Amino acid sequence: MRDKAQDQLVLDRTDDALPGRADKEALRDVLGRFTTGVAVVTTMTSRGPIGMTVNSFASVSLDPPLVLFSVSRTSQLCPHITEADLFAINILSAAQAQVSRQFATPGFNRFGELEWRRGVTGAPLLPGVLALLECRVSEVHEGGDHYITVGRIVAASTDAAVSAPLLFFRGTYREIADR
Repeated sequence: MRDKAQDQLVLDRTDDALPGRADKEALRDVLGRFTTGVAVVTTMTSRGPIGMTVNSFASVSLDPPLVLFSVSRTSQLCPHITEADLFAINILSAAQAQVSRQFATPGFNRFGELEWRRGVTGAPLLPGVLALLECRVSEVHEGGDHYITVGRIVAASTDAAVSAPLLFFRGTYREIADR
């Protein structure tokens, strides 16, 4: 519940779910204040390449090299993403807000006319990104209303010509301002 006097979000530890819509909105507001990078997860399916924008990407371990991302159970791509054996994390550059929007729209053909190439794992790789990670799926875990996919990195690269990341903060794309 929300404590107006202290402007704090208080979760009841005895209840697995947030009690009401207002609390979910308050939690979304709190979590939206954590600045994240923006990435597109891509994989190859029998239908062709698919991908989705995520900000739920994180490094897990350097030894072994592991990363994770999560996908909503309600996403139409969820069964395809969670059943894949491989994926790529395309970390977007500041110039790629439109690419992020394109991969956040509903539907399977999010690639549209965007050019891509196959990586060493066969995963689709996007051009102009800040960095790329190609991974083999090592584990998929249930995580509330999401699935958490953990992948072992098999290839990683950066583009020296691209230096600024695309950021997401409070529901808006942002860039780093040099001062």
